[in-house]
Amino acid sequence: MSSLVAGPSLVESYLEHIRNTCLVGTDGDLADYIPELARVDPTKFGLSLALHDGYVYSIADADIGFTIQSVSKPLTYALALTHKGFDQVDDRIGVEPSGEAFNEISVDSKRRPRNPMINAGAILSASMLLEVEPDVDLAFAELLEFYSACAGRQLALDSEVYESEMRSGARNRAIAYMLQSFGVLHASVEASIDLYFRQCSLVVTTDDLAVIGGTLANGGVNPRTGRRAVGQAVVQRVLSVMTTCGMYDGAGDWVTTVGLPAKSGVGGGIMAVLPGQLGIGVYSPLLDEHGNSVRGVAACKRLSADLGLHMFNVARESRVTVRSFHTAAELDIDTDRTDAERRYLRGKRDRIRIFELQGDLTFSGTESVLRRLRATAKEFEVAILDMTRVDHVDQVSRSMFVGASRNLKGVQRSAVIVDPDGVVVRRSAHRTEPGPGIEFVVTTMAEAVARAEDFLLKLAVEGS
Repeated sequence: MSSLVAGPSLVESYLEHIRNTCLVGTDGDLADYIPELARVDPTKFGLSLALHDGYVYSIADADIGFTIQSVSKPLTYALALTHKGFDQVDDRIGVEPSGEAFNEISVDSKRRPRNPMINAGAILSASMLLEVEPDVDLAFAELLEFYSACAGRQLALDSEVYESEMRSGARNRAIAYMLQSFGVLHASVEASIDLYFRQCSLVVTTDDLAVIGGTLANGGVNPRTGRRAVGQAVVQRVLSVMTTCGMYDGAGDWVTTVGLPAKSGVGGGIMAVLPGQLGIGVYSPLLDEHGNSVRGVAACKRLSADLGLHMFNVARESRVTVRSFHTAAELDIDTDRTDAERRYLRGKRDRIRIFELQGDLTFSGTESVLRRLRATAKEFEVAILDMTRVDHVDQVSRSMFVGASRNLKGVQRSAVIVDPDGVVVRRSAHRTEPGPGIEFVVTTMAEAVARAEDFLLKLAVEGS
């Protein structure tokens, strides 16, 4: 049976290809300054995509737990903004890129941490939660509840990593005492450091990071649970700061080549967000000189380039990509058949399923259409994808539609694309340009139904 009907989907196969490509080489180092992180397996690699409707694609080591580390910083910043308000937080934490390493003792001319994505800003964000609830255990319980709401499941602390960080955290303590001396850290230094290390030591998977990213992509609503975890205005601020500061002193290269709000952590995780569409979670523990996962960065670069995910891609996204679906039995279309063929086909037209699509199709919308096609494949022999109301199909989606059609060909299923305006296969005034997939494309619904009936008659002959 076709891979569209059984086995890995086109997206899963593509993600496996990304993994195999990125696993080549052994560049990077483990975060050996945290003893527990120096003991992790450097060969592990997980990758997850969470779509806007809550569906998650996972491959390889996506179920391996690792500590969230600095990927936690946007979430605690979001919680601080929620509790203290924008003005109070902005008085004490800046939003400018530092251009320095994540653990630099870095402040601006107002003696504020330059942004909440470096350690100084993150420690101050955590301290603000203690101004609301001074008890560390209670403050952590609220933080854990918030993180879990964003992930869509209950998260837990890795006590060994937490204790390891508490023993080896002299530099972060120095940062906290510096902030206290500048008069911007109002809570206890030890309590602030304790809460910060706890947040960094929460265990997540790449599925969790992808769903958290999906929650931010959805304006604060978790795509799996449908529950609002954080306000939309807070999400807008958090994504803005992630864009300019989330990848530390590698942020400029990241924005130009990947073009997604993102946050990395020295545990090897990266969370990236395409607003309105999806979240990405990657895990591979070997780090570059910026403290970012070497393979994670490479995977995100490939995903962005191949799938057109750069946030400044001008194509518009239409979530309601399937306008309607029905069977050919509902159409008033006559085809040129013998009487015997008409009698046979009269009872078979309900095995021709028509999907009417609309809007501009980019990766996220196309993936949703093809997933629906895959889920209902047992209900038809032929799928007709009607592109009459589609304005634009990007190159990635074009390849995905052609690939899905090719996968169905000759395996007891078929697909036909109705493409009157050449959005899938470009046409000149005189001819259709040759290219992959042209055999699946027609210009009218009547041609599509005739193609579908030809396929049904062929199956009848082969089965007799």
